[in-house]
Amino acid sequence: MTSPNVAPDPSAAGSTVPEEALREITALFEEAVAAHRTAGITWAVIGGHAHAEAVLAHGAAGHRALEGGLPAAGSSPMDRATVSRIASMTKSFTAATVLALRDEGLLRLDDPVTAHVPEAAGAFEQESGDPEVTLRHLLTMSAGLVTDNPWGDRQEAMTRERFAEVLGGGLGHVHAAGTGFEYSNTGYALLGRVIDEVTGTPYAEEIRRRFLGPLGLDATGWSAAEVDADRLATGHRLADRTDATRFEQVPLDSPGVYGAMAGLFSTVDDVAVWARFLAAADAPAAAPAAGERAGLLSIASRREMQQGHRLQPWAALPAGEDGRSPGFDRVRAYGMGLVVETFPDLGDVISHSGGYPGYGSFMVWHRDSGVGMVALANSKYAPATPLSMEALRILRRHSPALLARRAPQAAPRALEAAAGALEWLRTDDPALVEAWFADSMLLDVPLVERRRRLDAALAAAGLTAADLETLTPGSARALSRAHLRWRLAGRGEGASGSSAPMDVQVDLLLDPRREALLQALDVTAVAR
Repeated sequence: MTSPNVAPDPSAAGSTVPEEALREITALFEEAVAAHRTAGITWAVIGGHAHAEAVLAHGAAGHRALEGGLPAAGSSPMDRATVSRIASMTKSFTAATVLALRDEGLLRLDDPVTAHVPEAAGAFEQESGDPEVTLRHLLTMSAGLVTDNPWGDRQEAMTRERFAEVLGGGLGHVHAAGTGFEYSNTGYALLGRVIDEVTGTPYAEEIRRRFLGPLGLDATGWSAAEVDADRLATGHRLADRTDATRFEQVPLDSPGVYGAMAGLFSTVDDVAVWARFLAAADAPAAAPAAGERAGLLSIASRREMQQGHRLQPWAALPAGEDGRSPGFDRVRAYGMGLVVETFPDLGDVISHSGGYPGYGSFMVWHRDSGVGMVALANSKYAPATPLSMEALRILRRHSPALLARRAPQAAPRALEAAAGALEWLRTDDPALVEAWFADSMLLDVPLVERRRRLDAALAAAGLTAADLETLTPGSARALSRAHLRWRLAGRGEGASGSSAPMDVQVDLLLDPRREALLQALDVTAVAR
């Protein structure tokens, strides 16, 4: 039989990162610096739903500033307190603020952008039949605006007046709004302007008031003047060399309209707090972080940010000898200010990267456990993403409980129905049919035939009706709140004479009503 229908105890994860995992993760980041993939990097393991700590482990490698391939005069090594730019990870703060305004009734996600930013009137190229560009389109990267990473990265200081001129000149597009994915920094600059107009407060002040202050993100700010200059990592570009002299310092830009898409500075500790705030929306009700600070942004809105609203095209795996690809290594979609991915080994992970002149960053957490990683580096497009994802896999390899997938839990009604269904399988009591079978059941398969199928499945697995006594509601595997499955191990080759050992599988599915009845109860013989 399968394991009992209970999720892994989150407390089993513990709060300690295994020493061997910590050594491997530390070496991973140190090797990236030694190979001159980044000038420096600071990282942390983010505590999950079961942990009271925001950071379970941390480390750093390299220096805050290099000059001529060597640590610059007065520069310190990267450490936990280092302040770095988080670039496009800022988008999650902007998206959260827009959703908070929606929750308060100050806007609707399906409002046209022009309803809140008048200077955007006429900015969007539209053909006959195209919808107006809405706030939802901007949030989910569905507006069709041209991808603008190299250009947008250099527009942070743009004033409102200059942005109005850009909009007045019109924006290009690659597809009609709502018909595909196209990453747009300009879209999030527009959302910053929406916040300005709806609140009457600059977006930076509104985000600080709503989130930075209440969450205690005291090391996070919008400019070098707002953070501790002694802890600030200098950004570096990558020149056309391969040794440490490839890192050339990059001057900082000043805050402006495009800061809404990438303007924040922060630390690994502050990012960990922010990630846990968002991740808590998916925490079990009993977890320490489950209802934490729910007043800042509703659980429903935080969950909405972490759903895949727009599928992102992804390269298929290489074709095999038959010329066909086996598929994809992940399913990837954009949520609202966050990326949502499903991996075969990890399950669902939520993340966002940041790439900016001089900086690279990444935050990621595992949906089921809440455990995650944050990495902040001080060179352009540093490998913060692959390093952090590899670190997650190292954690999973050394401590599977840390990143355990949460098993679905059966609804109480499903367990009640299971007791009746199992009793009917054992006794053929017609009163149980009356009590638990939906009207569709007998229309689909008559009772006599259901009994024949049960007998055939048991015989194929070399079992008898007496073996059904071992099945209980609690021994089922919950595939969902309404779908339970039992697996009963067969004996030998079974009566069918098949060379493959056979088991009996029982599937129960409730109908959609609150006082649900059985809409399916299927018993089949399956190969082991």
